[in-house]
Amino acid sequence: MPNSLIVTPKRTVLLCILVFLLAAPAAAGSVARTITPQEGGLDITLTMTGIPVGGIVETLPDGCTWMETDHPVDRTRVSGGKVAFAVIGEETINYRARGPQDAAEAFTGTWEDLLTGESGTVGSGGVREPGSGVTPKEAPGFLPAAALAALAVAYRWRCGR
Repeated sequence: MPNSLIVTPKRTVLLCILVFLLAAPAAAGSVARTITPQEGGLDITLTMTGIPVGGIVETLPDGCTWMETDHPVDRTRVSGGKVAFAVIGEETINYRARGPQDAAEAFTGTWEDLLTGESGTVGSGGVREPGSGVTPKEAPGFLPAAALAALAVAYRWRCGR
């Protein structure tokens, strides 16, 4: 057997580390909302983390009306009291609404990451599994099982086929 195919303890450890790195879950996405009262309206900033492609739907509180945004027009839809933003690589979206300053606490919204299927509530920091409405946990036993599988492959490779 060629020397490069022999699995040594160092190579086994390296293989296990690679399995752990490759099996690590992707960072969960989130959307934070910051509202700054201004004369004649409210400036709202949505800050996305870990959502390269997705969507956000904001619901304006009663008494608030849509004014404007810096987001591209072809990726923004306004319908009644709801505003939908298509997110493609943005880190922030700024928009403006007219309404009372005390309405700042009444804004609500949801987001969805189209690549992972995760979704959540704007401002909560929480992530839900697709369609479940619950915060996901790491799959129990997945990483240990992957490590054991890597060790089994290494053992089989070292001890012969």
